[in-house]
Amino acid sequence: MSAFDISVFKDIFSLDGKERYIELNNTVGQRWYIPFHNHSYFMSLFQPSSVKGRLFAKTLNLVKHFPKLLNIAYARIVSLSFSKEFQSLIDGVFCSQNCKFGIFCGSPGHHQKLTLLVSNGKSILGYCKLTDKTEIYNLFTEECRNLEYLHSKGIENVPTALHCGKLDFCNLYAFVQTTERRKRMKQANYLSRELIDFVKDVNKKTEQKIAFDDSDFAHALIRLQSNFKYLKSRQLCNIIENGIKYIENNKNLFGEFYASHGDLTAWNSFIVDDHLFVFDLEYFKQSYPLLCDYFHFFTQDMLYNGYADANKIWDKYKDVKKIFLETNQLDIYFVAYLLIIIDFYLSRDSGILNERLESCFAVWTELIEKLIDDDKKIN
Repeated sequence: MSAFDISVFKDIFSLDGKERYIELNNTVGQRWYIPFHNHSYFMSLFQPSSVKGRLFAKTLNLVKHFPKLLNIAYARIVSLSFSKEFQSLIDGVFCSQNCKFGIFCGSPGHHQKLTLLVSNGKSILGYCKLTDKTEIYNLFTEECRNLEYLHSKGIENVPTALHCGKLDFCNLYAFVQTTERRKRMKQANYLSRELIDFVKDVNKKTEQKIAFDDSDFAHALIRLQSNFKYLKSRQLCNIIENGIKYIENNKNLFGEFYASHGDLTAWNSFIVDDHLFVFDLEYFKQSYPLLCDYFHFFTQDMLYNGYADANKIWDKYKDVKKIFLETNQLDIYFVAYLLIIIDFYLSRDSGILNERLESCFAVWTELIEKLIDDDKKIN
């Protein structure tokens, strides 16, 4: 996979300006540029999961004055400037003057993009995503349609799209949207009542009765079967095939389908005023099985924040089952989600999996085995 080339954004910002920024790097290739002054407004871009990272974020106001300490934390002071054309565009979109920016250069991967947090110096206004790739711009336009769809269903806890298109002054595409992010906010976990209420609300308002074969879920299963060629392990293929057969044997339970964020996690959502607000709906689908978003949040939270293996996730899943006592056949919906997430990564990255994803595949397939075996014991 080719390295992310930040120089393509030279018409947006350059590293030879007058305004001081703190450049932050981590061990997995992520990079941020946070304004030296009033940095607290922009630290929501930097969401470390490690204890060391969280400690650095809390002490940055002190550490930023000591270059040697910054160097230890893979950080340094740089000087940035933003182009007049870009400044004018963002000021106009947000009806503000002299907007300030924090930058996240994205997570390494096929769909890596630049994300800017926009502030007027007193509050956070929204976000601007940037790319030079048509494929990623297509995701931007799809996200615009997805946001419009959710608003039409009465779901307001999502951003409003303000601008989406090719920039007049360079060969880049921009997607600008609002946010409800404020300084007083909380991060959700898989037991948060706000998360559970949000998922149930979306499922209720977007429920549709369609034929199984017409659903996004069915299309994902077909795509997954065609992507078996990417899997080197025959054992994994067998488990996934058993999972697909398990779903096919229970197709009658999938009479309704629901909208899904597609990648709902703790790092693209937050709690404000006792409600969950979500963003980054690039992978949104209109017809996935019940509770897909919840299962994604749960497993990703366990994998990336809890460093859990399949046995630990299985143990915590018992608590999840107590939350959704009114939902019959929860195990089947969990298997459905696991097949969806396996398909997602095989399709997106054409089977090129890093070490972290390979370990995730091992966990996901082990969970499929556990769920199917548990269902056999019950029935």
